[in-house]
Amino acid sequence: MKTESNMNKIDFVLPWVDGADPAWLAEKRRYESTGTAEPRAGGEANSDCRYRDCGLLRYWFRAVDRFAPWVNRVFFVTCGQKPDWLDESNPKLRLVSHSEYIPAECLPTFHSDTIELNLHRIPDLSERFVLFNDDMFLLRPARPTDFFRSGLPVLPCDLGLPRWIGCSLASRVVVNNGGVLKLGLDVERLVRKNIWKFADVRALGFARAVKNVISFAVNKTWIPGTFGHLPLAHLKSTFEEIWRSQPKAMERTSRSRFRIDDGVSHWLACAWDMVSGRFCPSNEKRVGETFILGDGNCDRICAAIRSQAYRQICINDTDRISDPDRTFAEVAKAFDSILPGKSSFER
Repeated sequence: MKTESNMNKIDFVLPWVDGADPAWLAEKRRYESTGTAEPRAGGEANSDCRYRDCGLLRYWFRAVDRFAPWVNRVFFVTCGQKPDWLDESNPKLRLVSHSEYIPAECLPTFHSDTIELNLHRIPDLSERFVLFNDDMFLLRPARPTDFFRSGLPVLPCDLGLPRWIGCSLASRVVVNNGGVLKLGLDVERLVRKNIWKFADVRALGFARAVKNVISFAVNKTWIPGTFGHLPLAHLKSTFEEIWRSQPKAMERTSRSRFRIDDGVSHWLACAWDMVSGRFCPSNEKRVGETFILGDGNCDRICAAIRSQAYRQICINDTDRISDPDRTFAEVAKAFDSILPGKSSFER
């Protein structure tokens, strides 16, 4: 039963993997080599950089300690791995193994969507939680209202114009999410009912609000863009509702050990809340920035960190880095300039 105190709590959830762990690598390669578990999406989906630990994890915890001291708990989700420096005695920290909440028939998994679509099964996770990736950082003090207002998730609200179907894995997943959404909800009726949220000039800015209205008028339906690469607020009950409504789509993705091009993602939960009107609109461009890490922009990223130019930042790892050790060391040095001391999460 959800008590009022539980409803007022906000947890952070952080999935993480040490992609250099020899035991983990051996297991991953074993499943890659079997016909039934072979990755169906191309190299983009299963690139080593998707599993690479950039050595920045301690700065994620330092940022939470400094900029979001109000957080109820941090759920650190792994396959059983943990950094040596992490202090498990911190009362705010909860280590969660995949085997604690993901159905056994879906394990082991190397698929981020499987890990994220089942988060509602984590024991004691609060109704309201914020999902981070380990490349998403707070750079300034955060408030609970940055993520939830009146109990509702604050979500980026940017509808697509014109109707589109992309070619990348991310865009195909967005299309898949939209298809599942239409199976479960009366999308057009609900968007018309809640159109004032999609046209909230104060929250979105004039240009974004007008674009959303035109998008719905032209497309005659709800066509989302992506939800971006910044932390996203979620309701645990929404995941439960989707699993009840559309179990086949959720199970199909969860049973895939690697990313697939016909799966869904946790963005589906954002879309479900948005169409249902259970959200407060926001413009992610006012919140943070996503950088694609590469040889040409490391200095720019480091400058943004040192100046704390944004409230939130995502540093997306890629294969386009000639010297990863040097590049990650430069980024770590920039973080150390604003977060120099150990956090309560470090030994």
